[in-house]
Amino acid sequence: MPTNLTPAFARRPAAVTAVLGAAWLLAACNPHEPPPVAPAARPVLVAPVQQAPLGGLAFAGEVRARERAELAFAVPGVVREVRVDVGATVRRGDLLARIDAAPQQAQLASIEADGRRLQALLDEARRREQRLQAARESGAATEAEWTAVQAEVKAAQEALAAAQAQRTAAAWNQGQTELRAPFDGRVSLRQLEVGQAVGAGTVVVGLEGRGRELWLTVPGSLTLSTGQTLALQGPSGSAESRVLQLSSRLEAGGSRRVLVSAPETWPTGEAVSVQLWPRDPAALALLVPLRAVQMDAARPSQGQVLRLPANSAVPERVEVMLGALQGDQVEVRSGLKAGDQVVLAGAQSLVAGQAVTPVSRLR
Repeated sequence: MPTNLTPAFARRPAAVTAVLGAAWLLAACNPHEPPPVAPAARPVLVAPVQQAPLGGLAFAGEVRARERAELAFAVPGVVREVRVDVGATVRRGDLLARIDAAPQQAQLASIEADGRRLQALLDEARRREQRLQAARESGAATEAEWTAVQAEVKAAQEALAAAQAQRTAAAWNQGQTELRAPFDGRVSLRQLEVGQAVGAGTVVVGLEGRGRELWLTVPGSLTLSTGQTLALQGPSGSAESRVLQLSSRLEAGGSRRVLVSAPETWPTGEAVSVQLWPRDPAALALLVPLRAVQMDAARPSQGQVLRLPANSAVPERVEVMLGALQGDQVEVRSGLKAGDQVVLAGAQSLVAGQAVTPVSRLR
């Protein structure tokens, strides 16, 4: 009889399986087993929501004279004299340039000669009228003759009046051959040379007078009103100013054109960078870094941020209403308040409900 070498427990598989299963259940239900470990707090970069004037950033503006003129000849002609150049200071009434007046002088002379002829015809018609009136009173002239001479006098009067009107127009044209300064100022533009033919209405000289004003392009959400006091910071220092005019429509990108007063000493004809600080507290806005906002592609004016509550280490997702862009920051119109901490970096690795360790700068 052969010897059986199979282990004893191998001949009782059902019993062994039962014992192992019970041991596994006991291990699973062990009250001394430690609970699952929560995810460790992760460091995230945070920044506070800041309150600042929307205009507290640099805006591009164009300084120009409040009193200015673009001068042109009212009649065409050939330039015969130019007395000024760019930068020249002029007084009111000074001669700036002159075109050839010969055509206007010839026209005026012709009209004046025609006027003298028509005046002579009118004088002769009036003398006939006087003679005929005496004959009519004595019965030597008929009513038809009297009516005819009266019509002749009236026609001569009308012809002379038309010639006088033409003479006035010709004299005005002759006067337009000279370009004179309408006010005291400085020449800012010269676009003519001696011998050049210029057309009527073509701007040839620019003149700047008293006063300065500044054109700015600002966000349409900026609270401004006509007459509001402002403070400007320009290349020549700081100055107080006020709003002169607001454009009634928004430009591309939601911006608005604003005209404000500028210091008399600021240069004209060049673009400058200024600081516009509204003194109206209502113009203050909440600004957050743009990278803290998750934009909504379907609704460009809305987005989400991760805000860290004051008494919690777990960030919460907040819906915000967005306003104007200010460089690398964006205006937040609702959903946050000044001083709130928002997550800038590190949110990608967070899980729902995970605590964070806020840091203000990256090492």
